[in-house]
Amino acid sequence: MAVVLKQISSQSFEHPADRAALEALKKTVGFDKLMRTLAKHGGDRIWRVMNESSNLRLSEKQVGSIYAIHLEVCRRLDVEPPPLYLQHDVRVNAYTAGVEAPFVVLTSGIVEAFDDDELACVIGHELGHMLAGHVLYGMVARSLGSILSLLGGMGPPILGPLLEASIFAALMHWQRCAELTADRAGLLAVQDREIALRTEMKLSSGPVGRIAKELSLDAFLEQAREFEEEGHKRTDSLWRAALEHGRSHPWPVKRAQELEHWIAGGDYQSILDGNYQRRASAVLAESDRPRKASPTEDMAGAAEAAIKAALARSYGVHVAPRIPEDPLHLALGNYVEPLEEGERVVALYDQTMAGSGELGVLLTDRRICSSARPNAGVYLRDIDRLGTPPSGLLSDPALEVGGVSLSFHTRAVRDAFADAIAGGAAAFRGSLPERE
Repeated sequence: MAVVLKQISSQSFEHPADRAALEALKKTVGFDKLMRTLAKHGGDRIWRVMNESSNLRLSEKQVGSIYAIHLEVCRRLDVEPPPLYLQHDVRVNAYTAGVEAPFVVLTSGIVEAFDDDELACVIGHELGHMLAGHVLYGMVARSLGSILSLLGGMGPPILGPLLEASIFAALMHWQRCAELTADRAGLLAVQDREIALRTEMKLSSGPVGRIAKELSLDAFLEQAREFEEEGHKRTDSLWRAALEHGRSHPWPVKRAQELEHWIAGGDYQSILDGNYQRRASAVLAESDRPRKASPTEDMAGAAEAAIKAALARSYGVHVAPRIPEDPLHLALGNYVEPLEEGERVVALYDQTMAGSGELGVLLTDRRICSSARPNAGVYLRDIDRLGTPPSGLLSDPALEVGGVSLSFHTRAVRDAFADAIAGGAAAFRGSLPERE
């Protein structure tokens, strides 16, 4: 019987190389500028439109056997099932996209080549990307060539090559490391060592026809062990970096090695035994409020609804329960006091667009907490005025709230936050605050 990993946190199965590579990526020259530009040009919306117009959305009625596998994997990893799409492509592939509303795409090539257990492992791998907050950077990595061409055409001729030199290597290195985290999620989804390792082997070999019938997992693992034992003799670090340059995924034998090490180290079994970190769901506004609520709870509930309604379509704003886990934890630790009893986090805006959670705005159902005013923040009940100072080429759109200036990437996000804050304040005060 499969173990359901209730509220499992991605931090429980995160590969240490993933975290180290992400921190290096955030410090790369030009990365934050790239993320700001993508936010302003609505890159996430483009991905959603392309997917919805070109791919087949699966359901109980549409290729139901594959959708049933998807639902079971979501149950085991305890995540809300994201939409699942089928793409006509003979290549064996799968990916996750959509920052605000994540979705998973399987190619027809992988569906035809893999059995049900192997597809479950692949879907678990993609959900691992979603849980770990990889989606935004993964989308950038898949489109980096087009993005750099666009940015190069918008500025001096040297801009594109400079951005490529500073970002490409760091982004590809992070993506390879992120795959190791997602591989662990795939294993947790199927909870079978042989299935997970067989999936890695078939990704390496070309998994159809005669080849699939004659594959040997034992021979593949022997190859992986020999590679690990003698690999340091074949290539030094410089040559290995050259060979890996531009690869989006680690070498298959490396992925198999890393899974074997994780299993042997005992962490995998410990998670199945229930020893793992839970997500911060206790503070997320994802559950129903108690039916018998106090007047304050009723007002907070109305504020939560108003905030969600105003921000639900705003790019760059994460609304619970879709708030990426790591930025939320960082925000709560860096500039938010411990939440009051019953207080719930509703939305998080990261001003850096680099996922650090160290600079931005967090809304609960009772107050606004900003990196510009650490700790207590501003209570919605105390807000009687919202100011919108003028912005120009050298200044971001901003809001003035309770003596605190909140900065945003675009006027659209600023205006959405103004509506959210006004609605939240009105829930407590009985009337909308003045807007200047």
